[in-house]
Amino acid sequence: MGKIFIIILFISLFNFKVNATINCGQLTEKIEREYKIPNKLLTSISLVESGIKKEGRFVSWPWTLNVSGKSKFFNSQNETLDYLKKNYKKKNNIDVGCMQISLKYHKQNFKSLDHILDPETNVRYAAEYLRSLYTRYKTWNEAISRYHSSVPKRKVRYLKKVKNYWSDLRQQKIKIPINIGLDVLSKRDKKIKYFKEEFRKQKLLDNI
Repeated sequence: MGKIFIIILFISLFNFKVNATINCGQLTEKIEREYKIPNKLLTSISLVESGIKKEGRFVSWPWTLNVSGKSKFFNSQNETLDYLKKNYKKKNNIDVGCMQISLKYHKQNFKSLDHILDPETNVRYAAEYLRSLYTRYKTWNEAISRYHSSVPKRKVRYLKKVKNYWSDLRQQKIKIPINIGLDVLSKRDKKIKYFKEEFRKQKLLDNI
């Protein structure tokens, strides 16, 4: 009975590690520099796309879906992926992840649903797409607007939202918690390492 409890505890710790908080802002700040996108612009777009208040701060949330115009915020990657797998064939219009990549228009550019939901893949694709829009239309205003839509009224509304967040970020009215969740991951990693060693000593699991 004791051995079973230890194994269950290890599994729960591992699942927590997989689903621990991943901060989109950490990725957008890093990747926008790689793609020479103006400072804080990609982060501003992510806040418009998947912004929610978490741990007392407004952040862009990786486990976000927009289903036919309605936002759904999940607690973990697994929950989000389960919903996607059950619904993506029935729902024609679903946007995914930090940057709300549209399955309808972009799914063919990803290997799988896991791939499009992966935060770094999601943000990197958005950066490439935004940069390609800038290259084509020659201005950041047009690139920002067309990231969302080509319909004139929607473009104007979206650009205004992004610029509001962009201004707030540059004036530090909104601060991106770069290290959110990373301390939790570190503590869990240490616990998982400890249990792995204990399992090896006791030969409870051969393949850990």
